[in-house]
Amino acid sequence: MRINVHGGHSLKCRGASGYLDEVNEDRKVKNRVIELLRANGHTVYDCTDDNGKDQNSNLKAIVSKCNDHKVDLDVSIHLNAGGGTGTEVYIYNSKSKAKDEATRIAEKVSNALGIRNRGVKTSTKLYVLRKTNSPALLVECCFVDNATDRAHWNADKCAKAIVEGILNKSVNEHVETPTPKPQSNASSALGTYMITASDLSVRTGPGAGYRRKTYNELTKNAKAHDYDKDGCLNYGTRVTVSKFDGDWAKIPSGWVARKYLKKV
Repeated sequence: MRINVHGGHSLKCRGASGYLDEVNEDRKVKNRVIELLRANGHTVYDCTDDNGKDQNSNLKAIVSKCNDHKVDLDVSIHLNAGGGTGTEVYIYNSKSKAKDEATRIAEKVSNALGIRNRGVKTSTKLYVLRKTNSPALLVECCFVDNATDRAHWNADKCAKAIVEGILNKSVNEHVETPTPKPQSNASSALGTYMITASDLSVRTGPGAGYRRKTYNELTKNAKAHDYDKDGCLNYGTRVTVSKFDGDWAKIPSGWVARKYLKKV
């Protein structure tokens, strides 16, 4: 599948807050959703906007990024507010091609977090659902202003449930990568490589536990190969590897997963 994913709102035009902060939490969910989808072999574009100064510019930026890609599904991740409890998923209308995914996501997030399933709802007013070219859904993971939802909140569990709802199958929470065979001469493996992933994350250290770098933290050359400015390098980018650490490779911008590199 080819999928657009984004976190709602921006760092300058923030969403709801209460026991939880929407922007902080939806970014955690968004990042994990993308990682799990990519680990399961799917092409994913991060269409999050962090620069919109108001709601209008934020929404336009998100939709513009989404419509740059021809995908099977657009996924918008939010947290709710207003005194309710539980999770719900919005689609444009009852005939939306995203209805099945929305139904599964609502059920799986509800079960994973142990909160109420408010079901699938329709809205022709939500900008993202109206303006994206591909089938779209908007997940309201839980309520930021509800103490029960806060007590049950777990971003990783929520992300895994969303992915399982999209793919309609169970996925492993911890994705193992094979350990490379030892090199008889490690230095001979260093040099120029081509990225084989559709959108490869760059991290601050050699492991998935390290923080993903942002677009502004990449080198000038790397920025030229990050077309959607999400801190990920696009397929075909050539990088120079100066060091290996297990399954990870050191390039000028940071660390990337070794399995997505091909020697050239």
